[in-house]
Amino acid sequence: MNIKINGNDIELEQSSTIVQMLQERNVTGVMYVVEKNLEIVPKEKYSQTNIEENDSIEIVGFFGGG
Repeated sequence: MNIKINGNDIELEQSSTIVQMLQERNVTGVMYVVEKNLEIVPKEKYSQTNIEENDSIEIVGFFGGG
């Protein structure tokens, strides 16, 4: 299955949810959001939201600074 993550073409061997994809890519912390096909997915729906062929996923992190 082919998808885009942060603009990069990625091939997944099997279908997965957002939570599974984040775990496979070692995304940790709480200061990020996931956008699927230009729509922000609420964190409580990550485990229920399937990633499908040709989806575009953006993982956007927030960092403090000054």
